[in-house]
Amino acid sequence: MFKKENKPVNWPAILKHSDDAELVYIKDQDTWDNDTDLHNFEYDVTDHLIDSSGIIFNLAHKENHYITPIPDGNVMELKYILGLVKAHAAQSGSCCVAKLYAPSIPEAYKIVEFLNET
Repeated sequence: MFKKENKPVNWPAILKHSDDAELVYIKDQDTWDNDTDLHNFEYDVTDHLIDSSGIIFNLAHKENHYITPIPDGNVMELKYILGLVKAHAAQSGSCCVAKLYAPSIPEAYKIVEFLNET
C-alpha cells in the first residue's frame, strides 16, 4: 500500500479554505494541537494548509478524529501567497491593499497575523 510521507509543517502556517478569501493564521504546532476547531474539522478536499516555506498540505487525512496535514507535493510561491494575503486584507476592510508587500513568506504571514488580531 502507498503511504504519503508525513513531512512536518514549517510554522507559522495559514489555513486557506476553498472559495473564501479569509485566511487563518496558525502560529505553531501547539496552536494546531490545542485548538480542536483546527484539527478536528471536516475540511473540503480543496482546503489547504500552507506552511512558511510554501509547502501545501492536504487536510483530508483524519485518524482518531485528528487531522494530520500531509504534503500534496506542491509549493506555493511568494507572489501567489501575497495574492492570498491581499485578498484577505481586502475582505477585512483594509485600505491600500495593492501596496501590501513582504520579502518572504514568513513576513507575509505576519501581515495575516496582524490583520486577524485587529
